[in-house]
Amino acid sequence: MRKSFIFLGISALAIAASVIVIQLQLFKPIQETITFFPIDESVQYQTANTTLTLLKDKKNNQHQVDWKVNSVLDRKAYLRQDLGLIFINGLLKGKVGKWEQDTSDLSQGDIISTGESGRYDAITFHYSELHGNDDRISSSQRMSEDRLYVIDSQFSPLSSFRVPNSKEEREWKQVLDRSTENRLNKSLQKAAKNYGVNLSNYIAIPLYEIRKYEDQPIGGFSQRETANILGKLWEGLYKNYYLGIKKSDGTVVDSRDSTMPLILISKDKSHLLAVTQTKDGESIILKQLL
Repeated sequence: MRKSFIFLGISALAIAASVIVIQLQLFKPIQETITFFPIDESVQYQTANTTLTLLKDKKNNQHQVDWKVNSVLDRKAYLRQDLGLIFINGLLKGKVGKWEQDTSDLSQGDIISTGESGRYDAITFHYSELHGNDDRISSSQRMSEDRLYVIDSQFSPLSSFRVPNSKEEREWKQVLDRSTENRLNKSLQKAAKNYGVNLSNYIAIPLYEIRKYEDQPIGGFSQRETANILGKLWEGLYKNYYLGIKKSDGTVVDSRDSTMPLILISKDKSHLLAVTQTKDGESIILKQLL
């Protein structure tokens, strides 16, 4: 049986009665979706890239960042999908998603514009659904990411960097990192207080950093188990975050300007939580059994 996210919404009644609302998915099933199937380890991605590039010229007094996503599988797949999210200083500012049938490669992109200095974090889930001759359905998955610091200040020329090479860049990195981390930590502390979550029972991982577990297992799990956890995590995020966030009053809101999900993995290996905060400040926790 496929494990699903459990939606924890905040309302006076829910808090008083300690009710957990179970949400299987936000919308009726549609063709364009991500559904986790057993991973075929013999299928490989030849390339999988997420790239951020600061454009030279401003437009309407805002700098522009060119966001590109591409991937190539080593064979044609029944369905190829790439799902990308981009955050600026910890807030979701853009989404891209593309799917095609009977192809091996996908390319897409967008231009992100803003008028302030920022830390850009972009992460992509590359996914393939494969149909075998025996009607067996399997999948292949990969993640990619890029981080770019953009300095947009009246006191210095427009510039960007990934790794700081000067004192000024190191200072900007420190400021932007602290701003982003403080925002995410406040979101986490608020959710933990509202739901009574004991954070000492969890390992916290910002979504942007989840890709490292493609190469190393989550503590207490094998690498294969970790890959399954990641695939099911992205299935849930697609349905309950990318497509929109269901609030406690039942309304579904755009996830733009919500905080980057923080993934909390329980130390007893029983479940994980994905914590975010909507644009209007409501704490949302999604729970997935492991």
